Amino acid sequence: MMESMLDGTMPWESDEALAARFEVSFDGKRYAYRQYRYELFSDALRYAMAEHARNGFLPDAAFQPNWQVPYAPDDAEQIEMRKFGIVYAKGHYLYRCYRYSQLSDALAYAAGHPDL
Repeated sequence: MMESMLDGTMPWESDEALAARFEVSFDGKRYAYRQYRYELFSDALRYAMAEHARNGFLPDAAFQPNWQVPYAPDDAEQIEMRKFGIVYAKGHYLYRCYRYSQLSDALAYAAGHPDL
């Protein structure tokens, strides 16, 4: 559950229940509200709640609740990551002070810059 509840939510609602109520989905890495993508659930939910509160708001009749398990690199990917000191955190691959969305990009940079 979100640490601080936003206006209009019930304190006992799970993130997944809130997401479904306000048409927010989670693909395992990113949160989405309609065509917008967010790294943080709180950002997606705040925007969705603001949209829902607008006069004339129309719910998306095609919305299907979708809340995936958070993504984690598989064993083979973790072996490759350890070779270069790459870690995965909050949807990103981290190599030194650099952040990547794709493991292949992090591996390519780390392989070309081993002395960083």
